[in-house]
Amino acid sequence: MKYKHLLSPIRIGNNVLKGRLVYPNASPHFFQGPETYPAEGYRAYHANLAKNGAAIVTTAEWDNYPQQRDFPADMDMAHMQAFDLSDPAVHNYISQLCEEVHFYGSKIILSVVWRYPEGYTLQGGPGFGPGAPRDSKALPKEMMPEVIDGIVEKIKFYKLLGYDGISVRVDGDLCPKDKERDDEYGGSAVNRGRFSKEVFAAVKKALGKNFIIEAVLAWEQPDGYGPVTKAMGGYFEEDSLEFLADAQDVIDIVQIRENSAATSHPTGYNMKQGVHPTVDFAKKVKKAGINVITEPIGGFQEPDEMERYIAEGKCDMFGAARAFIADPEYGKKIKEDRACDITPCLKCNKCHGELLPEHTPWISVCSVNPLQSLGHKIDRLKEGVSSGKKKKIAIIGGGCAGMRAALYAVSAGHTVELYEKTDKLGGQLIHGDYFSFKWPVGNYKNWLIEQVKSSGITIHMNTAATPELISDKGFDAVFAATGAAASLPKSIKGIVDADGNKKPGIYTVLDSFGKTEEMGHEVVVCGGSEAGVETAMYLCENGHKVTVLTRQKEIAHNASKLHYITTAWIKRTPEGMAFESPAWEMYEGLEFVTEATTKEVADGKVIYETSDGKVNEVKADSVVICGGMVPRADEAWSFAGAASEFYAIGDCNGAGNIQRCNWDAYTRTLML
Repeated sequence: MKYKHLLSPIRIGNNVLKGRLVYPNASPHFFQGPETYPAEGYRAYHANLAKNGAAIVTTAEWDNYPQQRDFPADMDMAHMQAFDLSDPAVHNYISQLCEEVHFYGSKIILSVVWRYPEGYTLQGGPGFGPGAPRDSKALPKEMMPEVIDGIVEKIKFYKLLGYDGISVRVDGDLCPKDKERDDEYGGSAVNRGRFSKEVFAAVKKALGKNFIIEAVLAWEQPDGYGPVTKAMGGYFEEDSLEFLADAQDVIDIVQIRENSAATSHPTGYNMKQGVHPTVDFAKKVKKAGINVITEPIGGFQEPDEMERYIAEGKCDMFGAARAFIADPEYGKKIKEDRACDITPCLKCNKCHGELLPEHTPWISVCSVNPLQSLGHKIDRLKEGVSSGKKKKIAIIGGGCAGMRAALYAVSAGHTVELYEKTDKLGGQLIHGDYFSFKWPVGNYKNWLIEQVKSSGITIHMNTAATPELISDKGFDAVFAATGAAASLPKSIKGIVDADGNKKPGIYTVLDSFGKTEEMGHEVVVCGGSEAGVETAMYLCENGHKVTVLTRQKEIAHNASKLHYITTAWIKRTPEGMAFESPAWEMYEGLEFVTEATTKEVADGKVIYETSDGKVNEVKADSVVICGGMVPRADEAWSFAGAASEFYAIGDCNGAGNIQRCNWDAYTRTLML
């Protein structure tokens, strides 16, 4: 067994955990509608986690049902599950949820937040988590016993419903506040963690030593907790070690998070592949002789990497959410030694939610797993759609949609031939080979290519397929995945010659990749969409001074406002405030002009007009036009009569991103 350490059991008291994978508190939004109880999709999702290798499954706490329903629609919490615990009938489905997880031999624990009386927090000052008060009094010692009793009674209730333990964030209280306590609950890390330790001890006493307690903390918080708290020095790894050493008798597992609100949601912008500070801290916990099970979390998916860390004794378990979301058979593939078949996660955080511009509805999807949120319904959705016959399929285009459609079709038993007119597979995903911060996309592209090459698909490279070719070869169905072409706006003068060809020094986003050495030092990017901004960042990394012109009022106006390019790192202001900041602010030599319409490129400069009607210019040795993409719909449509079945998928159909390309590929191949 290749992954004998990752799949080996581990013991907590009399609990035997079947493996080393933990699913943390990360329930995607779409599984739950307005039901006041755990809906079928929500229960099925968590049961599948247990089925596919999660030894512990964590769910959120729900005792704030009325408050959650009052959150504004553009806030994360408003779209999360919220169950009415005042209704005894709801308890039935919560117990069903627990039993479905237990069915597969896994444990289920509850993510709990200490709820202090109104107007109070432990240290005083700003509270912890969504909806917490921005200012409060320190909780008096004489009130603590009653608060602890209330917490214990609540947890007793959840245990009766079937829960095996709790998971609790303790780093909120470890952070010093503006007005720190001067008694035994303030000052040192041991003192600041004393209340949590007392709660844990009371829970152990009331519910028994086999009731699992997981403490969740960032290994350090140098800027204090959260995106807008005043920097008070935070706390550091020696403080975390001090707290854990003191509380080890009442803590079973320590879940080790990254050290900021941005890096705790890893992306290509803030995570280097294979670099995990949480594992380094777990090793220090062990070296200090602290007797708790260590569980690093944050961007883990590679089984080989996790197997090695456990075998080397650096840590005991791993928290992984997006790995299970990206591939619903994640654990099964590990157990069957098929790690090469695991669908790579893009670390785009769309599973957490995608807050789109203008406060449109909160969307929760997976870019690489079309079954996300609909997996429990797929048998009904597929029923009666396919003829069930094995067919001969042609795929036109070797980009994201084309390769994924080929894989889905061949896995269903069809014979598949893929035609790519260039010498490379990958389409627009090739930017993952050039942009350092897009390495997850590069990994995904390479995975698709290897899967296509090893799946019995006939690949025709450097072959521009024609309708006549497809018709002559007698295909039963043709999938046109012809993609989209970069747009060269006619409104910008001086970028094309009389024949419509780009003039020297003019590039589109797609043909700028790998061309940085031939570009001049000063580059202007005309277009400030997410693609334009990322291209500008790429050029800055390669030594260019870049100016981005955009007609919009904000940079990357089409980017999600949640845990991605717009909130990629923590920046401290001169006043001592810490903010989640956009990735582009990390780059020197990158400037932006908003509400600027590009008019002309001429004589080494770009002329633009601002919203107040003023005409300005900026020096440009080279110019990159980011004017959007035009679907190759006509090219796709030309194949409509080449086989009895025709499907246009991906960008030629207006898909626009990886998630929609994969959705097209999966749903259309179901029709065969």
